[in-house]
Amino acid sequence: MAFKRVMLALAVLGVVMATGFAQDKPADPPKEAPKEAPKEAPKDGEAKGDPSEAPALKAFAKKHITNEMRTAITKGVKRLSELQDNNGAFTKNQGSGVAIAITSLAGIALLASGSTPEKGPYQAHIQKAVDYLIGCQDPNTGYITGTNDGSRIHGHGYATLFLAQCYGTQPNNNKLKGVLNKAVEIIQKGQTADGGWGYVPDDLTWDEGSTTVCCVQALRAASDSGITVEKKYIQKAVKYLYDTSVPTPFRAADGSEQKGFTFMYSKSSGWSSQSYAITAAAISSLNGLGIYAEGATWKEQDVGKVYKGGLEWLKNKLDDFLDRMKAGGGALDVGHFHYAHFYAVQVMWNAPDEHYFDDYFPRMRDYLLKEQDATSGGWQHNGYGEAYASAFALMILQVPYQYLPLFNK
Repeated sequence: MAFKRVMLALAVLGVVMATGFAQDKPADPPKEAPKEAPKEAPKDGEAKGDPSEAPALKAFAKKHITNEMRTAITKGVKRLSELQDNNGAFTKNQGSGVAIAITSLAGIALLASGSTPEKGPYQAHIQKAVDYLIGCQDPNTGYITGTNDGSRIHGHGYATLFLAQCYGTQPNNNKLKGVLNKAVEIIQKGQTADGGWGYVPDDLTWDEGSTTVCCVQALRAASDSGITVEKKYIQKAVKYLYDTSVPTPFRAADGSEQKGFTFMYSKSSGWSSQSYAITAAAISSLNGLGIYAEGATWKEQDVGKVYKGGLEWLKNKLDDFLDRMKAGGGALDVGHFHYAHFYAVQVMWNAPDEHYFDDYFPRMRDYLLKEQDATSGGWQHNGYGEAYASAFALMILQVPYQYLPLFNK
C-alpha cells in the first residue's frame, strides 16, 4: 500500500495549484463514511491482495468492480507483460512502427495494476520500459522518439506521461527528473500560436485535437510529479480548447433538445467532425487543465459552459457510438475506439456527479470483457496490434482501482 499512498499524495498537486487560473473541483460536503461489509476469504481463483479490495476505494467505485472484471484484468496484465521485447519495447506480434507510443501505454497499464519500477510482479517490465524510453530521448532536444518511429508527438506525450507517473514513485531519481525536464521543455516549445500542438514539435503551423490532449496530459502529469510547467503554456491551451469548441445541439434520451458542444479536429483546418473521440479528448484536456465544473471561467470566457455541454453530448452519444462500432462503422472516432474511450472513461470518472460514470462504465466494462480473447487474455487491433489494444482496454478497466494520479478522484 506504500505505492497507493504515494500516488494519492501526488494527485493533490494539480496544474491548478501551479497556475492559479482554473477552477478546481468543488469540495464535496462532509458525508458519513459508509460502513464496510465484513471481508470474505478470497474465492477460488481470486488473487489475495487484489487492488479492488483497497480500503481507500470509494463505495461507488467498488460497485463497478466485479469478479469477472478482476479475472479479466489479471489475465490481461499477464498477457500484456508477455508482449514485451528484450529491449523493453512492447512490440511483439505488431506495432514496431509506433513503439514509443505503445510501450508508454503498456507501461501505464502495468502501473495501473499496482506495480511500480521498484515493486510488484511487473516491476521488471516497467523498469525495462523506462530504460527503453530514456534511451530513445535525443540528449540535445529532449524529444523522445526512435528511428523511423511513427509515434511522433503522440509517442512523446505518452512517454512523458508514463515517465512522470514513475517519477512520482521515485522523487529522488535525478536521472528521470532530467529526462522529464527536457521532455517538458520540448512540449512547451512545440505549442502553436493558437495554443494547440501538432504532430512534431518543430512544426508550429498545424494543430490537432488528438496530439493536443497527449501534450496536455503529459504537462499535467509532469506538474503533478514536481516538474515545473510554465503558466503561459497552460493559459494558451485553455484558450485553444475554448476557440475550437463548436455549439452542437442534440436530442436527449427524454426527447428534449439540449445545447451541447463538440470540438474541431484542428483549428488550423477549421474542420468540425463532431467526433466522439476528439470531443472526449478535448474534455479530458479541460480536466487536465483544472476545469471540472460548469461554473468554471477563464478571463471573460465561460469555459465551464463548454465543458458541461461537451460532457452531456458525450453521455448522450454513447449508445450511438457503440451501435456504429458493432455495425462496423469506419468513421474517425469508431476507427479509434480504444483511443476514444481511454479519454471518455476519464471524462466520466472526473465528472462532478457520479451518475455519469455509473451510466457509462458498466456498459464499457461489459463490452471490453466480451471482446477479450478468452485464450490469450489480450485484446486485438488490426492496425496497431495486441499490445496497443490490450494496454488501452486495461487502462479503461482499471480506472476504478485509482492506482494512478491520472485515475484518482
